[in-house]
Amino acid sequence: MQLYSIAISPYASRCRVQIYHKNLPVEIVPPPGGMRSAEVLARNPGGRIPVLDLGGEALAESWAIMEYLEACHPEPPMQPSDPLGRARLSELCRFADLYLATAMFPLFKALRGGVDKAGIAEAKAGLAQQLTVLEQQWARKPAGGELDLGDAALVPIVWYAQILSRHFGTADCLAGLPQTSAWWSRVSTVPAAARVIDELDSGLRAALPALFPA
Repeated sequence: MQLYSIAISPYASRCRVQIYHKNLPVEIVPPPGGMRSAEVLARNPGGRIPVLDLGGEALAESWAIMEYLEACHPEPPMQPSDPLGRARLSELCRFADLYLATAMFPLFKALRGGVDKAGIAEAKAGLAQQLTVLEQQWARKPAGGELDLGDAALVPIVWYAQILSRHFGTADCLAGLPQTSAWWSRVSTVPAAARVIDELDSGLRAALPALFPA
């Protein structure tokens, strides 16, 4: 199996967390031919990564890939055994994708100079609001082991939230969010997550060095 991935993709990154944590037999490769190449489009009509190339078949969308890998390689477990617990992790991932990640889109646009000061302030407030919602989500998250699929899904998103917030003047966007801060302190030291954070950091420093002042 091969995972089409680039270092700075938050969605490919969450798959890499799972692959590293489980030590799965999945080769991490750049998208053949580049992003939206004919090879990628043949495996995912949307042209996006990650894509899990299974040889004769291919699977797209990060959560679908993670659930597939979990079903094929259940040890060590990264999701609860009960249906509600598994649904709670899916719920958390959907929140991360539909609300927390999208709250950062205006800040990415601002990096290209497309947002004025008022727009940046509004975007920062929107991101802070979604981080507050995340703080409330922890009571709903089922207890798990060292690392579960919900953790893997959130790690790249929360990392990006911290990087963007810091760039736009908020030193610590997790301040005042004790449960989220405690979660980050714990999960960011788990070897698989720490490895992916290092990959994200190196990749983004190369792609957007202005985000990392000397």
